[in-house]
Amino acid sequence: MLVLTASVQRLMYPLVHAPVALFRHAGLEARLASSVHFALLLALLALCFFVAPAFVFSAVEGSWTFLDATYFCFMSLYTVGLGDYVPGEQPGQKHRSLYKVLVM
Repeated sequence: MLVLTASVQRLMYPLVHAPVALFRHAGLEARLASSVHFALLLALLALCFFVAPAFVFSAVEGSWTFLDATYFCFMSLYTVGLGDYVPGEQPGQKHRSLYKVLVM
């Protein structure tokens, strides 16, 4: 727990305080600077957890569209998964067993 607390304290400045200070230096009010920072962090998280994996899944899974892959990412992260989309189930995929382990 001590290591986690120390890590969070070290990450607070470069991830929170410095960007907000930069926005305030650019002329934004404190509340607006915090809102812009929050929106940028939210967009970055969406990119990392939904958009990038969806591009990978839509490229690897031949029959999945980008929307199908985004749906799979959303369902996998926010629920137990419904089982309607299962990666690695197409016959003839290269390195199928390794792919299934990496996906899970």
